Amino acid sequence: MKKRILATFLSAVTLISCNYALAADYSDVNQSAWYASYVNKISELNAFSGYEDGTFRPDNQITQEEFIKTVVCLICGELNESNAPTVKNTWNSKWNSWAIPYLDKAFELGLITEQDTMFKLVGIPCNRGEMAKVITRAVEYLKEDSVADTSTYITKLKDYNRMKEEYKPYVLQAYAKGILSGYDDGTFRDDGLLTRAEASSVLVRLIDKNERVNSDEKLYDYFGRKVTWTEPLRTDVPEQYQVSISDHEVISQASYDRAMANGGSISKYELNRPKAMMFEDLVLQSIKYDGDTITLTVPDYLPESQRWVVGIVYWDNDKDYDLSNRKKISITEPGKYSYSGINLLYNIGIEVKPKESDSFTSYVEVTCHKPLSLERLDKPEVTFNNMHTNFEWVQGQGYKDYTKDYQFEENDIELNW
Repeated sequence: MKKRILATFLSAVTLISCNYALAADYSDVNQSAWYASYVNKISELNAFSGYEDGTFRPDNQITQEEFIKTVVCLICGELNESNAPTVKNTWNSKWNSWAIPYLDKAFELGLITEQDTMFKLVGIPCNRGEMAKVITRAVEYLKEDSVADTSTYITKLKDYNRMKEEYKPYVLQAYAKGILSGYDDGTFRDDGLLTRAEASSVLVRLIDKNERVNSDEKLYDYFGRKVTWTEPLRTDVPEQYQVSISDHEVISQASYDRAMANGGSISKYELNRPKAMMFEDLVLQSIKYDGDTITLTVPDYLPESQRWVVGIVYWDNDKDYDLSNRKKISITEPGKYSYSGINLLYNIGIEVKPKESDSFTSYVEVTCHKPLSLERLDKPEVTFNNMHTNFEWVQGQGYKDYTKDYQFEENDIELNW
């Protein structure tokens, strides 16, 4: 069977009998509504008809039969002798006679399988989970490559954990393809009933990639997976500690693109100063020192492009001028650490650096000696390299605690995260 795929919205195929109309012709479609352009395009295709009273009724629910017929016609044309279904469904369906050929064709195309028992029900509205299932299979039928890693969309869907398991892979794939976008509150609502406005947007995006969400957003290779410029690089960390490519010291997307074209690597870019210090501050707040033992925690929050560089310099005796006996501990991996025998602390340095570079934007230090000398301070101090001042170190305090009453000078950089 020769397959005909509609590539543009100017095709003259009649899908469901109706009179041609634009959204502007419908008395109940405001041109400023989010769905107006989709109604225009779906009307150009004659995929949905308006009502005799001149309305479109965008909030009306669409039945399963109506949805299946529209999808079938969009991807292979109105059924006729040349493309009539060659298989019969085995459900002994009670669908309306006009709809049964489209049900059979949906089975033939792989849009519905024997396991999709919701479609055995007659005349009921199509729910959004079943819609996602059919749409994703339609994408497969159209020979589009699937998205290998859809895990980043799990955190974007606020109700993902409440979805039915059978819907999850289809919803994630349709989101990754830009066909689905969900609601403003970040939910998908798989058990919600599909409206004519929602169906219009989904069906338009199915056959016109230019209409898909973020269709023009560039994808970047990040350690074997594709991510957008602003997409979280790790979704297994708390939301406030998620960073993207744009949070690296990259100047601009255009300059980054040029660098990558010339063989650059994300692993050579440091995080920008606010993001790097946000992570370093967590280590600072975790440090405890009792005059003999240091404990600290290095969190597993960094993106793959970055690494930890934490150093502790000390003496295990009371001769802090004995340079030959100075000790150093290097920490490069996340974890909880405890070190005893630290009789005299010299300093603790905390940095986030790129995997393949020694460059850095932020440096946090707890020091027990005056700069450029071995003279001991009466009390340890903490310093941040974005500021021209030192603060008395208070164990457990973070950057915001030290700077809450500080008046920033002209050459200081005030950080917000």
